[in-house]
Amino acid sequence: MQQLFYVGSYAEKDQEGIYLYSLDLQTGALTRKEAIAGTENPSFLTLSKDGTRLYAVGETTDHRPGSVASFIIGLQGEGLTPLNEQSTLGNSPCHVVLSRDEKAAIVVNYGGGNVISYPVMADGSIGPTAINLRHEGRGVRDDRQEGPHPHSAIIDPSGNYVLVADLGIDKLIHYRLDGAEGMLEKVGETDTPPGTGPRHMAFYPDGRRLYVVGELDNNVHVYRYEPGQAQLTLEQTISTLPEGYDGVSWSADIHISGDGRFLYTSNRGHDSIAVFAVDEQGLLTAAGHVSTGGQTPRNFGLTPDGRFLLAANQQSNSIVSFYVDTETGMLTETGHRAEIGAPVCIRFA
Repeated sequence: MQQLFYVGSYAEKDQEGIYLYSLDLQTGALTRKEAIAGTENPSFLTLSKDGTRLYAVGETTDHRPGSVASFIIGLQGEGLTPLNEQSTLGNSPCHVVLSRDEKAAIVVNYGGGNVISYPVMADGSIGPTAINLRHEGRGVRDDRQEGPHPHSAIIDPSGNYVLVADLGIDKLIHYRLDGAEGMLEKVGETDTPPGTGPRHMAFYPDGRRLYVVGELDNNVHVYRYEPGQAQLTLEQTISTLPEGYDGVSWSADIHISGDGRFLYTSNRGHDSIAVFAVDEQGLLTAAGHVSTGGQTPRNFGLTPDGRFLLAANQQSNSIVSFYVDTETGMLTETGHRAEIGAPVCIRFA
């Protein structure tokens, strides 16, 4: 049995940047299938639910506006055909997500400080800008929080709201989403603890807990979520790092197992995956840390069946596969890895 997955990376426009690999669901072996060029720094990807379309940001690293591109995926999940791309009207786009009905695409620009939404056309292409919203303010740190830096967006379980984590201003911004038009309306905001630097988010399966990983404070913040009102209440804060660790590290990605029993985050610097047990109330207990077998795990992914985890080590140019113990949540290296230049996003087909 094989599981296909796509990899986004940092690459020049004329270099291969989006890769297709297969994962052997018995051994954990990784096999390259194909790769394409044409998008500058396709650092974040998302796929349609039926696996027929792929969307990629083009993360500019200077002050030029970035891009978001759409692709048609061929039969059996292979072959990417470009559809179109749109400007993100801001630099350093780092995240794209589709609305639950897949009629809208939302992109956040880390450098530009703006959130932009587009309608998705019937053929899967990205339509003209529906709305462009810029965040305002700053955080407590002069080095990373001199202004707004939205880092990710997540659609709530109802599909009616979008929550945006802004690392630069220590806020989660709440938007109401009109999927048919792709319009966003700000309806509230939640302050995270000063210096959190909220980066990525994950919902508990029932949608009543939201987990926010702080890049700057290396904590997971657990919020109770009221879905009908898009309201958040902080219930727990827990470190992503081992007790006593005093080195430099920045938390990055966060995912929860499909059964809601385990939560995982990645640490860049400590270069590990932190494992947490999740109780029936959605609260966390630290269960351990596992080395990612490389440097700077910016992103990782859990297979749909929950039996494997793949860690993308950006600085050491590798993806390492792990078995997941579905009883304890802990990880064991399979002994297999793939060598890829600056991998920074994994998405399963």
